[in-house]
Amino acid sequence: MMTSDELQVRLAELAATTLVPGAAVAILRGEETVSAVTGTANMNTGAPVVPDTLFASGSICKVFTASLIMTLVDDGLVELDAPVQRYLPDFTLADPAKSAAVTVRMLLSHTAGLPGNFFPDDPAGPDVIEKFLQRLKALPFPGTPGKQWSYSNPGMATLGRIAEVLTKQTYDDALDQRVLRPLGLNATTYADRMIMGSTAIGHMVDPATGDVTPAPLLRKWFGNAPAGSTLWLDVAALIGLARLHLDGGLAADGRRVLSAESVAAMQTPQTEIWGGFPYPRWGLGWGIVDVGDRRLVAHAGGNIGMQSTLWVIPDQHAAVAVLTNSNTGYGLHSVLSAEILEQEFGLELPTPQSPPDVPEPVDPSLYVGRYEAVEGRLVITSDANGGLYVQIEPEPSQVEVGRLLGGPQEPVRFPMTCVDAERSRFLVAAGPEGSPVASMPVEFYEADSAGRPRLARLFYLAERVG
Repeated sequence: MMTSDELQVRLAELAATTLVPGAAVAILRGEETVSAVTGTANMNTGAPVVPDTLFASGSICKVFTASLIMTLVDDGLVELDAPVQRYLPDFTLADPAKSAAVTVRMLLSHTAGLPGNFFPDDPAGPDVIEKFLQRLKALPFPGTPGKQWSYSNPGMATLGRIAEVLTKQTYDDALDQRVLRPLGLNATTYADRMIMGSTAIGHMVDPATGDVTPAPLLRKWFGNAPAGSTLWLDVAALIGLARLHLDGGLAADGRRVLSAESVAAMQTPQTEIWGGFPYPRWGLGWGIVDVGDRRLVAHAGGNIGMQSTLWVIPDQHAAVAVLTNSNTGYGLHSVLSAEILEQEFGLELPTPQSPPDVPEPVDPSLYVGRYEAVEGRLVITSDANGGLYVQIEPEPSQVEVGRLLGGPQEPVRFPMTCVDAERSRFLVAAGPEGSPVASMPVEFYEADSAGRPRLARLFYLAERVG
């Protein structure tokens, strides 16, 4: 396995080329761990990244939330296939019938059909997630429960609220007492604990100039805590999470945190994701990648000026964890983790599908129209030659989210190439090869008798309105 010195050299090289101020990486293989850090945790102060520097977990927190829910399953307090309304009787979006059909398993596997993003800016407090759930009542319910995979932050917030109601604790306390402390992790959602040690802040890179500046704030959107807005951890904590899921639910001291059955269930595919990159399948909390006959489970995360990733390799009792404090961190962690997985473990990750030179023919009139969502709208148009285009138009309320998390801030338009006319599947070439949006899948669902679909999925589910 690579030495710490070799790992540090490569980490520093990639940090320089991707304009990442600070980063940490760790590799677990068997019982051996090597790690390295580089750069500064905070450009305002010049404080260095050290081995126990806390970074934002981003959406890797979803695996922690899923693990928390599975502790409740183990205790007989939650049934995966029970409706959410058994535990949260007032859970509903604007469609009561669909809301009643949502199960806990659907939330964990992102198959509930809920909106992808919803970021009300309520202040931190013990009732912030409860308020979040109340705000859901006004939201449209775009998908059909159990039918379409669509990544959902509100779904994870709902799981967090289930944990609150059943434990009679805040989400923060339940996560701390049921997962973080038993595992002995240097990880916290509490600001007063974060300031007691080394804590990284996010940084933003201007794509036009390459200028790097500190992010304007540390944390925001506290109602999304179970989805990843408030959990900070060091790179050893990510390895600790991996160990839990490699050791059948046991903590390092032999304490049982999860049952072996729950660990296995989380790593079992629940749904296929067409165009899913880098995860073509999803389990209960984990993204799943099969390379030949070998399975990896993984999750990535993004927060305000931070990016992270965790890959777990069960058949070699191994894991790769990377934390960065820049919105360009994807360029670092995707390259570094892919290199480590191939060089150290013989695993070559799949690459995203590219649009074909010759598209499959389709009737463009079936798809042209406006598709609305909480996040914004997808406007599908066609040209005189029958070519199809999708324009992503963010809602005004989502512009700040895009600015801080890297999503679209202005309308952007891309050509669509059909790769499967029978299943209404298209690809959009939206960025340079190797970027997180090099090739984006666009899929349409629930066609009427005339063949016109009701739903489109590009980042999120959107419902046709015209």
